[in-house]
Amino acid sequence: MLFRLRWSLVAIVVIAFSSYLYLTVTKVEPSSSKMDSSLSSTQSKPLSSHSFSVSAIPISSINPEQKPLLKLGMQLFLDPRLSSSGKVSCESCHHINGNGAELIAVSTGVNGQGNRNSPTVFNVAFNTRFFWDGRANSLYEQIDGPIHNPLEMDTSWQDIIVKLNDEPRYTKAFNSIYEVGITEATIKHALVSFMEQLNTPGSAFDNYLNGDEQALSATALNGWHKFRSLGCIYCHQGQNIGGNLFQKFGSVHAVTEAKGDLGRYSITKQSADKHVFRVPSLRNVANTPPYFHDGRTASLEEAVIVMAKVQLGKELEPTTLIELVAFLNSLSAPVPEVIEELSQ
Repeated sequence: MLFRLRWSLVAIVVIAFSSYLYLTVTKVEPSSSKMDSSLSSTQSKPLSSHSFSVSAIPISSINPEQKPLLKLGMQLFLDPRLSSSGKVSCESCHHINGNGAELIAVSTGVNGQGNRNSPTVFNVAFNTRFFWDGRANSLYEQIDGPIHNPLEMDTSWQDIIVKLNDEPRYTKAFNSIYEVGITEATIKHALVSFMEQLNTPGSAFDNYLNGDEQALSATALNGWHKFRSLGCIYCHQGQNIGGNLFQKFGSVHAVTEAKGDLGRYSITKQSADKHVFRVPSLRNVANTPPYFHDGRTASLEEAVIVMAKVQLGKELEPTTLIELVAFLNSLSAPVPEVIEELSQ
């Protein structure tokens, strides 16, 4: 009884927040894309606050001086030699010429096994927590996860360094950028530098945020208003429209976990963290089915219905569902331009 009361109160708080969450839209001026080339500067830093607002992704261009570094990072991202089998690369689960993820429920690694849906790698620079259970606080720290995980790449940095040192193009590239050559730190630096450029500005919603009042259809605009008034933005906010906090999956109505995934509890061992997961970004969400940490839901419409029911305790009117989905579609943007530029 107390458990149900607790989550009922959570739902009431979310709904009560809706008047406050009917927020001021933030416009962001484009900023320089120049990066500090030192190793210490590339570790992703948390956003300073979790305001209930959203902002557009600024359009930027590559600093020509950084192009060799970014090309190296892209080569590493695409290289299956970073896995123990030599068959699985970062790109195997995060298709950079597609949606930054995979169109399957659960991605599999070198042993053909997996346990969670792969989130998109696009716009990861704007996340403040990583993995579904949030066990990494930076993109730099996150890289260790798939490298060591037996369900993913199942290898070690020592083995990777040996393989890369056997490849003349890698030794030449690393030595031209880093005085220390190929090390765990320089490999991570190159990968992070590349991934931080996988941003997708230019969505219809970004254009709207930047002042184009005609960028959204009337249906999508109504969906944006309802996204705020219903309280969706309580969790999906910030520049990435998510990716920076945790929430219990099934905070109002319990959700069955077919695979027994307890979420953040596996990291903290705190009972309050059972079934708590990192809130994902909604950018390009229409392009990244299936949905949720276990890929249980195939369509975006179904995912919206599930979220309204289990998180907000609401049954959506058909018109509201159509409007919310139209808004979510407006968050789609082209594949990062940096990929084509670095492929030339």
